[in-house]
Amino acid sequence: MKNVLLLTDFSNTARNAALYALKMFKDDQVLFSLLNAYDLEFSGSPYVMQVKEEMAFESEKGLKQEVTLLKRVFPEVDVKALSVFGSLIDMVDHYVQQHHPDLIVLGCKGESALENFLLGSNAYEVIKSIKAPILVVPKSAQFKKPEKIVFATDLKDLAKDAVLNPVRDIVDRFRSALMFVNVLEDEYVNRLDAESKMAAHFPNIDLSFNFIEGEDVAKGISKFMDDNEAEMIAMVRRDVSFFDRIFHPSITKQMVLNPEHPMLILHDKQV
Repeated sequence: MKNVLLLTDFSNTARNAALYALKMFKDDQVLFSLLNAYDLEFSGSPYVMQVKEEMAFESEKGLKQEVTLLKRVFPEVDVKALSVFGSLIDMVDHYVQQHHPDLIVLGCKGESALENFLLGSNAYEVIKSIKAPILVVPKSAQFKKPEKIVFATDLKDLAKDAVLNPVRDIVDRFRSALMFVNVLEDEYVNRLDAESKMAAHFPNIDLSFNFIEGEDVAKGISKFMDDNEAEMIAMVRRDVSFFDRIFHPSITKQMVLNPEHPMLILHDKQV
């Protein structure tokens, strides 16, 4: 049985992401855990305990309502509600260490997944801090069978093949075409050798290798996705400089992927 962690702050954005995941995995045996983390921004007040109790009550109440809403759409789904006190990052990290989820799903409020990451959001903090596969669902995204998935890559091989399990799982389930896009700028790579190594991770899968020219990586990825009508983008967060180059705050306004493009972020064990 798969273990999928859904993060919620009870917003419409978080609910949409949860529904996206439920529809995506509706034919699988999955245990969904719906987690809400609440925390205090101050301490030392005589009213701390009272406020904490009130926050716990509201968290548990909100989770019950969310589970009811989700099961109204998917009556057979197995959803476990988790109300936890602490910072979101700490609580998600603790869950990952204890339960090793196959996937973490969260929504983003920006017009696009990339744009949202750069606005000081929880989504970006989770991606930077949590070493687990993460699916980020833009607020207006509706689940659609991913006929084509773009995989942005620097063509460097991975420390562990298992890192790619989430994208292989999606590709196998939906018979998706996997379109690798090389976003390498300056470093020399033996392309034939690199492509051969990457293809070995995806036997019997419809693959293609493509290259983006120009310095604006985000715009290049966006254009490639639009030109090829891709439904999802995947990438591995291994090389911090590669990742930070793509998600650098200085190019926030340029990073406008179609809001219907969820992002699957994988983490190599080298991070």
